[in-house]
Amino acid sequence: MAEEKTPDEGAVEKTGRWVADLAEKVMVNGAGPITGSVTWAEARLSRRQGDEYRALEDEERRSPEDMRDDVDAVVARLIKESVAAAGTQGFVTGLGGLVTAGVMLPANVAASVTINLRMAGSIAHLRGWDVRDPHARTVVMMLAIGMSTQNVLAAFGVKVSQKLGEQMIKKIPIAALHAVNKKVGFHLVAKYGTKRATITLAKGVPILGGIVGGAVDAGATAVIGRVTDKALRGDTLRTEIEIETETEKPK
Repeated sequence: MAEEKTPDEGAVEKTGRWVADLAEKVMVNGAGPITGSVTWAEARLSRRQGDEYRALEDEERRSPEDMRDDVDAVVARLIKESVAAAGTQGFVTGLGGLVTAGVMLPANVAASVTINLRMAGSIAHLRGWDVRDPHARTVVMMLAIGMSTQNVLAAFGVKVSQKLGEQMIKKIPIAALHAVNKKVGFHLVAKYGTKRATITLAKGVPILGGIVGGAVDAGATAVIGRVTDKALRGDTLRTEIEIETETEKPK
């Protein structure tokens, strides 16, 4: 049996910082050719609601719960569009050095992470989470890279029996977020390796059932979108086994 290798600490920290920085760019401001999560989500919601649409700053805007049907429909569309983007080589190639500059992950993995971050941020926004807040953004980031809700909660020291809530997460000290970023870096480097070397998945790394291959995977994006939505709208947490079973369902 081949000996397992431990991910390089430098690569782990660098990757973790990159993902955290990218999450802020993609979710809040947009990056290069892609609009930010909030802008994208609002554009799709506006198209769905037509004359009934009210902007974020409008006092007459309804809550996410009050426009649940519209939000559900828009989330489904965002996931569908993200799946299409993940399966389109031209889109991924177009991101180019924008997403890969300075990161140690293979370019195709970096592009996939970017697509999923944008999607997850849009879902979070529509479900009432504030992606401008670093606490909320860290949770969304972890879900976007394929970590299950159980492992997201565990990273914050929260009991698995509890539901994922933004107010609960906001109580976490900012300093703790940096430690979580390192967990994110470890997850990605151990799962995919780096540009220079392939690193064997270390024992105990929290993953979403090994759904992502070494390339941009549209199927992975679909599952991550569904799991992220269930977590952020407050559904009861499912077990890792149930999540893994979902990934194995025939298309």
